[in-house]
Amino acid sequence: MDEGAGRGGAKRVALSVGLSVAAQYEDGVLALGELDPLDDAPVHAASVSEALGRFGYTETWHPGEAADLGEKVRNAVRCGDTQVLVVHIVAHGRLAETGERDLHVVASDGTDLDDPVSTWISLIESHPTKPRPLTLFILDLCHSGAAATLPWHLQMQVGDRRAWVIAASGREDKAFGYRLSRATAMVLGQYLEGTLAVDPSYQYIPLPTIAQEIAREVTQLSKAEGYAQEVAGSSVPLTARVHDLPFFPNPRHRSQESMLSEVDVGIASMLDEVFDPRHFMLRGASAEPLERGVSGQGYFRGRDAEVRTLATWFNGQGPGFRLLTGKPGVGKSALLGVLVCAAHPILRGATQGLWLSLSVKPGRNKRLAVVHARRRDLAQITDSIARQMGAAEKDRPVDGWDTQGLLKLGQANPGPPYTLVIDALDEAERPEDVTQALLLPLARAALADNPGVRLLVGTRSDRRFATLAQFANASGGLLDLNHAQPHEIYDSLQQYVVDLLAVDTPYAESEAAGAAAALAEGIAARLTGINTPSQPADKTEPLEWGEFLAAGLYLRHVLTLPTQHDPALARELGLDAPVELPELLELDLVDRADQPHLRPVLAALAHAEGRGMPERALAHIAPAFMRPESSDSSLPIGQLQAALAQARFYLRRDIDIDGTTLYRLFHEGLAERLRAEPYGRQEQTR
Repeated sequence: MDEGAGRGGAKRVALSVGLSVAAQYEDGVLALGELDPLDDAPVHAASVSEALGRFGYTETWHPGEAADLGEKVRNAVRCGDTQVLVVHIVAHGRLAETGERDLHVVASDGTDLDDPVSTWISLIESHPTKPRPLTLFILDLCHSGAAATLPWHLQMQVGDRRAWVIAASGREDKAFGYRLSRATAMVLGQYLEGTLAVDPSYQYIPLPTIAQEIAREVTQLSKAEGYAQEVAGSSVPLTARVHDLPFFPNPRHRSQESMLSEVDVGIASMLDEVFDPRHFMLRGASAEPLERGVSGQGYFRGRDAEVRTLATWFNGQGPGFRLLTGKPGVGKSALLGVLVCAAHPILRGATQGLWLSLSVKPGRNKRLAVVHARRRDLAQITDSIARQMGAAEKDRPVDGWDTQGLLKLGQANPGPPYTLVIDALDEAERPEDVTQALLLPLARAALADNPGVRLLVGTRSDRRFATLAQFANASGGLLDLNHAQPHEIYDSLQQYVVDLLAVDTPYAESEAAGAAAALAEGIAARLTGINTPSQPADKTEPLEWGEFLAAGLYLRHVLTLPTQHDPALARELGLDAPVELPELLELDLVDRADQPHLRPVLAALAHAEGRGMPERALAHIAPAFMRPESSDSSLPIGQLQAALAQARFYLRRDIDIDGTTLYRLFHEGLAERLRAEPYGRQEQTR
């Protein structure tokens, strides 16, 4: 990292100062009325400075420096070369007894600095045309809440503010024991170590979340040490979004470049973050259960009728609105993924191996906007669509983009209608709002004469989207993957398994070729009910979740077993494939006996309600599902995150309002099984 250059390229500067004061003692005791000397103030300033340094900040205050602090701060907030500045002061604070009764920092000689803290904030906020760094004041001072609640500052629009405050106490209150500095150093360290975390989709840790965690720690210190103390901070309206303040880069953030490491890195900056191209590439590759990622080899098989229908739709034929739906794991995202890769002008060349075998291929579409809606809210989805349609940030309406604004964008750029593709609607934040406010109006517009847009939406079957489904059905645009014929799935599933086995597995060897074909046929027969000895073809019952995903998960288990070379025995192995999701889970967990925290984490998540459970709660709940001799009060963060990574196929993720990742099981059948048998069958019998 370049000196002073933080993650994301911003120049980050810190000014972390601890001021002790000279004190008079009488018989070894502090004289009456004298200020506490705060001998350890420089030590706590140094600990915060060290933590800031790990976030990419360059420290500009040196222990023992004799420079005037007021002048030092003034120079720092007027430095046009600095993009992000943190000013941390641990010292005595005093309210002026006359005048405006502003907050002043007490210097080492016991006198107030000439400038009140409000003057430093005014130097930033009162000069909107002058270059000023985005500045965070962390004030470990008595009465420091006075700087966090300046009336004129609170009246500013949140988006215009360049100064923010975290204060150790309220205006009329005291600060004790360096608590704000201790809490700040601890919380920053926990984010760096992973004990605390926000979702990887966030580039920066939201400042309100940081402040909340610091306040929580100060409260704990107050309970342990006595003397109540409450942190104060810059107030913002409940509706304001301040998640993108770049003070603290998220150590877990997956940059666009890292997400596209398997694709030409030169195209990374050209793709919109909410598009999430890796989602479409991974689903289009259709080899996630075997963790093959995007290797250039595509395994999408079958769905020939749907491929023809949607490929021609991408090329401008058919109704302007289509809805693609079906049960969990049925392959909606795989189908959309392979078609998006073929149609997108940037992804098309880099992903040729994924879509080249399609019987009908979409043409290159330069007017294509794509969104992966998982964990995205209405504003993020509309903003992304607008950006992909060519809008600049300055074009964004004050109240954000809406349907009419997007349609006007389409009309402003002459050419064929824009093709809009939105996947995982059911996993969006407040998907009903997205449907009512955006998708239904867009669908109506797409079906009108001379439309400016065409719309394709992918979502799981869900009564929340009944109106959208009825609307699509009435216009001939509904594609329900649940209605595929078993014989079609049987044929495609065989080919899918054969192709997965043919690459980097023991079944790719010539002596196992016959067994590979028989194994694939057995799996396809078991999962579709076709050609099984115990199930007549006309009595087959479809699985409650996707056959292709079930086959891939079962193959994970099969490949842990000794390679079977006898075709007859290989077919029997295929016919042993579980048809119920919980049974597949049990097979997977048996294979992972060396990962003792996986089942307890899944068992804890079986009790998650609503949008899910955060890591903080999960770490405390999971040990309850361990054997008594191995249980602890809390699961260490490294072990928890390893278990979550191992369990990723079974999880759905969401984001809380503070940026915290929430986890839950993706299928109620899993939750029911794990609630009934949290310790596993072997453990239950002990």
